Amino acid sequence: MADIQALIKDVPPVTRFMLVSTAIVTFPVLLKLVSPAQVYLSWPHMRYNYEIWRPWTAFFFGGSGFPLIYDFFLIYRNGSSLEKETYFGRTAEYAWANLMIAVFILITNIPFGFPFLFRSLLHAQNYLWCRANPTMKISLFGLLSIPVPYYPAALIVLDLILGGPAKGISGAIGMFAGHLWWFLSTYLPSHPSYQIRRANPLATPGWFARLFPAPASRNTVRGAGYTMSGPSGSSGRASGVSFGGGSGVTGVRERSAGGGYNWGRSGQRLGGDGL
Repeated sequence: MADIQALIKDVPPVTRFMLVSTAIVTFPVLLKLVSPAQVYLSWPHMRYNYEIWRPWTAFFFGGSGFPLIYDFFLIYRNGSSLEKETYFGRTAEYAWANLMIAVFILITNIPFGFPFLFRSLLHAQNYLWCRANPTMKISLFGLLSIPVPYYPAALIVLDLILGGPAKGISGAIGMFAGHLWWFLSTYLPSHPSYQIRRANPLATPGWFARLFPAPASRNTVRGAGYTMSGPSGSSGRASGVSFGGGSGVTGVRERSAGGGYNWGRSGQRLGGDGL
């Protein structure tokens, strides 16, 4: 029991919320304790019956079978990586990023009317993870190794093959939402010419940041093959990530002048002004 509690506590808070929410919403439906009709997205039910939980349950009903297991793994891998590395010491900003992405998905979904948005959120988070790790390669079910920049599109193709057009469109909505957030938070503040650069118009507001505890002055996170240390200053942001282990490969994340982070040799940044 102690080992399970330690494992749960090791999962960063936003990722833990997403995993627990998926379990709370999905498993009662699979056990037939709750009807799917009670958890799908329905604006009339929200408006007239005050069933305000439906957006939350629509995002966290994950389906069933082997795809659910794989999706759990994706949430854990992508969320933990983003929260421990890209958004290190910035839990409020990562939570706000997910909240804004959820809003983008809800708006984009209006003409399509999909009742469940779990895959859209999954694809959005996966897109951000790929943007943060542009030089990696990833194995697709252990059969095909592809560069990470092509991974989001590959997942959408798989959704089309395995689930049909509706599942593919749902994934594309998530990919669009993830790209929109990346554009506003990372590309717009730093990549265009100086004359058209703008700060993220949807940056984390102060009142939202105050809902989360301040990061520790210094924090070291150790995992399999990496050691990540935060700075001794008050910002709590990571100064570098060293990847060791048997591969002998070392990668360093450096803070850029624009307030974000440069990743590897590609120069990609995730988390510019306002993130």
